[in-house]
Amino acid sequence: MKELSKYKLNKISRNLDFLFNLANNDEINDGLNWYKDANNEALKIANKYNLDVYEVSQVISALSPRNKWAQNLKDADNVCSAFVTGIKPTEIKVCTFHTNKFKAFAILENKVSISKNSLKTYNFVNNIAFLSPGHLTVDIWHLRGCFLNDIKIGSAAIGKIAYEQIKQLTLKKAQNLGFKGFEFQAILWIVTQKYFIAQR
Repeated sequence: MKELSKYKLNKISRNLDFLFNLANNDEINDGLNWYKDANNEALKIANKYNLDVYEVSQVISALSPRNKWAQNLKDADNVCSAFVTGIKPTEIKVCTFHTNKFKAFAILENKVSISKNSLKTYNFVNNIAFLSPGHLTVDIWHLRGCFLNDIKIGSAAIGKIAYEQIKQLTLKKAQNLGFKGFEFQAILWIVTQKYFIAQR
């Protein structure tokens, strides 16, 4: 996906307004608390195993593909526990791909890290670890919301320019509503899933 035109950005802005207006008070409150809760969970794991919260947040992100959130946190705890006690990756199970499990161990071994080139996951890690207001997670559900299109997993890759355009547009809209970017994104994440489930 190349640079988005002003017309497309205006359409995205209207789509996000449409979805936000579908949110009820419970969904807004859940969205406002999602990353705060995630940050608390990452801090708990970090403190439990005397690890850095940024490392733990990277582990959570590495283990997140096709993984439900509650299980994602359990897997992150298990990987961190295994790492500090010297248990090998081959000796534990997680509910995501083998490659992601080995990546999580490599993160804790300081062999790899999630870099700025991994647009979605880098922003996700910074949102969880630091509640960073300058980062924004543009995942598959945010893209579906932006385009009101049930984009299929695997066909949601966007370039750096389009990512930054969507990120800045969303951050600005959040600010205008009195939210931090990650709060607004989390609200939209909840509402967008409900919207597309109702359409199917």
